[in-house]
Amino acid sequence: MSEMDFIYDLMGRFHPLIVHLPIGFLLLGLMMLVYDRKENKHQKIIRFAFFWGTFSTLAAILTGTIQFIREGYLWEDVQGHLILGVLTFVFSFFMYLRLKGYPFLKKVSYRFLGYGLVLILLITGHLGGNLTHGKDHLTEPLPDQLKEVLGFEIPSRTLVLLPESYQDLPLYSGVIQPILDQKCVSCHNPKKSKGDLLLHNLKGIMSGGTEGPIISMTNPMESEILERIHLPREEKKHMPPKSKIQLSKAEKKLIDQWVSQGAPKNKTIAELGLSTSYFTSFFPIDETGIYPEPLLEPLDISMIDSLQSLGLQVSPIYKTSPLIKISAINAPDFKDNNAFMFLNVLDHIVDLDLGQTKVTDSVFKVLRELKHLTVLKLNHTEISGKGINKLNSLEHLKQINLVSSNFEEVYLEDMFSFPALEKVHLHGSPTSFSSTEVPDKFENIFDKGNYKLD
Repeated sequence: MSEMDFIYDLMGRFHPLIVHLPIGFLLLGLMMLVYDRKENKHQKIIRFAFFWGTFSTLAAILTGTIQFIREGYLWEDVQGHLILGVLTFVFSFFMYLRLKGYPFLKKVSYRFLGYGLVLILLITGHLGGNLTHGKDHLTEPLPDQLKEVLGFEIPSRTLVLLPESYQDLPLYSGVIQPILDQKCVSCHNPKKSKGDLLLHNLKGIMSGGTEGPIISMTNPMESEILERIHLPREEKKHMPPKSKIQLSKAEKKLIDQWVSQGAPKNKTIAELGLSTSYFTSFFPIDETGIYPEPLLEPLDISMIDSLQSLGLQVSPIYKTSPLIKISAINAPDFKDNNAFMFLNVLDHIVDLDLGQTKVTDSVFKVLRELKHLTVLKLNHTEISGKGINKLNSLEHLKQINLVSSNFEEVYLEDMFSFPALEKVHLHGSPTSFSSTEVPDKFENIFDKGNYKLD
């Protein structure tokens, strides 16, 4: 490497600064062109803007090309940005020549050149942003709900560990590398290795970058990686950059622990003797707060397929939970005998919607076996309530929906013995509460709503 090579590196580093100059000049020229379109009093200023816009575009192209060559970007990553940069130069130069009155450009309209420049600048800037801030730099701040509507992939932003098995995981592969993948690898990967540092695998981590190793085996707690992640966010050397998603306190603590123990590759969490407190923030959380949390293995995909074959919708109560919701909203012909299928997955069902199906009171014989059942919906069914007392053994059953069913008041008392009952929706049913005295403690449990009175 030549002693003067730093000059080229320095020139390349000027690209992010220089690239803003043509944007400013060209936008000024375009705005002035619109403002002056009738009076033609500011042509010198407009030509000045497009002259320097053209010149600075050329400078941006040259410095960008040097940065591409010197810093190891892949051609497929920069080609669109570079080609459109050249096209910006062409359009800007043609606009300047058109303003100077060159005859061969008289047939080219200002409108075409102006609209073309605006479009090219927008796309070029966007592609440049992809290179410096990642391809999701515009979509990253959007709420997950909006991303889903727009069809964007929602990346997992948090490491999730199962409390019953997390101790068997190797700390590096099971915890540390996933954290780095989520927070660091977008800038330190084979395609884009800032500072020649790779963080996508252990070899890259241990090799370090242009500033040397990031993990010290002699003084682990003085390692560069720890210094960078613990710097104030405002500091230039803080990592990840302040524009990126930051490491949580728990993630920093785990990286600290891993480095302090010599950055082992294969040692499990149990072997390293790490406290559970380091990991609790990574355990899945029931976002509703109403379901039980038994330790269960996830359902076999064949079980889910068999349920879906009946037209049932099956989904976990949250992303990493083995517990499921089942809805028959698309299975109006679902009958009592179909419910025996639930016995194959009885421990996993916590939310069951059989509304608008053909089930009858006989279905209670099966439902009483679903020991973790928490929410039961029987809206718009022929259910009268006969046999509902069979559900009094379900210690987690909190909510029953019987809206517009045939539920009869005579069976109301059978629910007084349900141990966990919090809400029963009965509006639209024949129940009038005219002959049943509801105990005070159940007064707010039964939703009386707009009943169909006798």
